[in-house]
Amino acid sequence: MSTQTVSQRRSSRTPPLPTATRRGLALLAGVLGCAAIYGGGSLLVSGIAHYQAQAFIEHWEKKPAVPTEQAWLIAEDAIQRAIAAYPASNGAYLETLGYIQQWRAFGAQLNDPAVQEYRQNSLTALRASTQARPTWPDTWASLVYAKLTVLEFDDEFTHAIQQAQHYGPWRIGINRRIAEVGLIAYAVLNAEQQALVSESIQRTARYSGKERAKLFELAQHSNSLNPLCQMLVDAPEAACAPVQINSAYQLPHNNAENNAEVAPAP
Repeated sequence: MSTQTVSQRRSSRTPPLPTATRRGLALLAGVLGCAAIYGGGSLLVSGIAHYQAQAFIEHWEKKPAVPTEQAWLIAEDAIQRAIAAYPASNGAYLETLGYIQQWRAFGAQLNDPAVQEYRQNSLTALRASTQARPTWPDTWASLVYAKLTVLEFDDEFTHAIQQAQHYGPWRIGINRRIAEVGLIAYAVLNAEQQALVSESIQRTARYSGKERAKLFELAQHSNSLNPLCQMLVDAPEAACAPVQINSAYQLPHNNAENNAEVAPAP
């Protein structure tokens, strides 16, 4: 008996599907195919829009300046389209939205009421981003910065520092950002927050001489040189010479409200 005959007999033993069933399966396959096409199209649209938004941020970072209103509106529209087209909560897109909102307030004083709406919008977006990807240290560090811009040094601020240090303990970008925020706001931080900031400051200073020099430059501008010299007990810098390392010192007045912020780039 030939193989072909056996195959034909086996096929003949399988009862054919009813016409209605076959039509139903065909319809289901069509629906699933359309859904796949639509889903793939949505991902493509959101990806392109996010790329456009990021291009604006990269351009602003090359020559830090307040974006023109038209450029900012185009970037903001692009990231909103990316978020709307994506089928789920996307932490990267939300983080980009937070940065775009911060750039709208670039260069403004921390207590400037004219830009508080954008800073609050940034905080909301970055908070949502940490919820979408809670193990991402860069997002937590960005949230720390966002809390600085609205002068909120509460439990959420402390938690954001802890999470950033936990998930990115030795990443220089994470420690640098926390150190920057800490030096600007050091006078108004509580003891726990100062201890956390001190850890990142010391890690940043040990990373390289260039990073250490940047810390001293920022400390001089933010009136936090004394605390920095106290934290870096081996500091040979001339700026620390008048400081008595083991003596008590007077914390500077609340300078967080009067210092211009550092660049909002990630």
